[in-house]
Amino acid sequence: MKKIVFSYMLLVLAIVQARGQSMTIKPEKIKRGDTVTISYDPTAPYAKITPDAPSVTIVFTYSTFYDLPWKMPMIKQGKIWTASFVAGRFATFAAFYLQSGEQIEKPAADQHYTLRVFDGEKRVKSSFLHESYSLSAQMPKSADLQTRKLMLLGEELRNNPDNYEAKVAQLNTRMIMAKSPEEKLQFREQARKVIAAKFEENPTLPGNVNLVTMGYLMIGEKSRLDSVRKIIMQRFPDADISKDMRAAIIAKEQDTAAKIAKLEAMLKKSDKLGEEGSEGIHKMLFDHYASVKDSARALFHASKLNVKVSPYTPQALKDIAARLTENKIAPSAAIAYADRSLKISDAWPVGIIRYFPEFGYIPSYVPDSTRKQTVAEARSALLSIKALNYLELHQIDSARLLADRAVNLSDGREGLINSAEVAARLNENQKAFNILWKLLIKNPTDSTVLKSAKINFLKYNQSEAGFRSKVAELEALEIAQLTAKTRLLMMDKPRPELSGLVDLEGRPVTAEMMKGKIVILDFWATWCVPCMQEMPYFHKVFEKYRNNKDVMFMVVNSGSNNTLEDAKKWAKQNPQYEFPIYFNNDKNIGEKVGFTVIPTIAVLDQQGKMQFRTIGFEGEILQKKLDVEIAVLLERKQRGK
Repeated sequence: MKKIVFSYMLLVLAIVQARGQSMTIKPEKIKRGDTVTISYDPTAPYAKITPDAPSVTIVFTYSTFYDLPWKMPMIKQGKIWTASFVAGRFATFAAFYLQSGEQIEKPAADQHYTLRVFDGEKRVKSSFLHESYSLSAQMPKSADLQTRKLMLLGEELRNNPDNYEAKVAQLNTRMIMAKSPEEKLQFREQARKVIAAKFEENPTLPGNVNLVTMGYLMIGEKSRLDSVRKIIMQRFPDADISKDMRAAIIAKEQDTAAKIAKLEAMLKKSDKLGEEGSEGIHKMLFDHYASVKDSARALFHASKLNVKVSPYTPQALKDIAARLTENKIAPSAAIAYADRSLKISDAWPVGIIRYFPEFGYIPSYVPDSTRKQTVAEARSALLSIKALNYLELHQIDSARLLADRAVNLSDGREGLINSAEVAARLNENQKAFNILWKLLIKNPTDSTVLKSAKINFLKYNQSEAGFRSKVAELEALEIAQLTAKTRLLMMDKPRPELSGLVDLEGRPVTAEMMKGKIVILDFWATWCVPCMQEMPYFHKVFEKYRNNKDVMFMVVNSGSNNTLEDAKKWAKQNPQYEFPIYFNNDKNIGEKVGFTVIPTIAVLDQQGKMQFRTIGFEGEILQKKLDVEIAVLLERKQRGK
């Protein structure tokens, strides 16, 4: 079998090389620290993306190049598209394809381009492991998916026999491929032994315990995680990790007095500065004493936090300042914590920050514009926190000055809400309303801000009718914003093949029935809770357009484990919903429409093209969103487009 698979891989490699004339990756053997350049020639033989393409994007389907975006635009130089980047100290492997609109360039139908990282002539540790993980994205329906994973995992373990994760992944793959329950159990027992041995290497090191719990999750034994925690607490009661676990259990205590007493008793037994377990306890006690306005004890526990500097330190300091401010205690201390955070706010945590023992903290890619905006919002919030505390200290001019600076710096929600509170407490209600109006223009449905805005409006205007007029203005603005956004999101995808749909009488849905109509397909199942939550909002849109001959609603029962009889029974039990219900017989409907979870709503235009797709339940906004999508398509017809 290995020889067959290896021969197949050589054949694929030959095809990739023949078709890869359009694609080059340099250097061929990437090493950490190398500058990698990907080049694409759309004029080469077999190129799938046309030379007149306006843009080409690298789409990573699996990557440990964490500091790169998942979608990286290429730059055109003459007729060649290129992209360059540095392989980070943590890089092992990446898989990708190229895309320009609907045009996609891959070396084969079930193959993506790859970036393999080397140390000398050998692949770096976990490179083969991560390549095995990437196959699920590259060839999800391949009959030999597991066989090829197994081959790559074997290569990983030949190069790195001590790779724990690869050992577990290999045994898990063998479990999946097992031909009998007995064989599957045999591999499961082997995996359990590997995981148990990993645990014994260092039972109290959080990083090692994380690897142990990951192992159990990999083999589908989530229930063992509680057992791992119990064993640690029993065998190593004084370890930091045990204190963390016990504190988490105590935190669920309903009796507040008993909870606090237990936490303080834990600290009396052991409380060394910088201990992770102790720091978690201090955090809970700080939150408690701040909430009961015991400033002395709150500040004592706050002083025990953030001993170890990490990427999250600026945010942690700000959280202490915000907690003190919220409870209106220790204003001078709150200002001091806010100042400490401000001094290091340039390093504000943005995006996903991973931690690996061998590499330390690894920040993920974040666009410069996003980072700049996030830092500005953080600084605005910190300035507004200081402003509120200067009010408590009766330093009015300082409070007003800082609040104004916060408003001018960013339109972040926290900074504007706090600054509006400063204005309101100074009886400057029109100013407070104007600040809150900035937020409402961005998000007209923010009920908390709307309530505060109304209070301030009525204090200086005293006209309910005037406020209703402002709300109507907001609603019109919201629809205008949603309409503009919707026009930009039109997909123009070909009509999905829908031959498996029938009505509740079993009669097939034909293309003729949908011809020239806007068709709204709502895919659901009787057991799907979010689907049921969505129904009232969907039905309101149906009621608005039910008499429009140009709009067709199809509520399609498409979930697994449902039958036509289930759909009929549900319709009979829910007479409040009058939209037409259909049933799906096509097991590949998700792939054809482009969804893997329900509810999903797809909207086809009058020419049959799929223009919009909403996957998952989005709440009340669904009603407005779907209404606007239909209105946009109707408007296009009126304009003759």
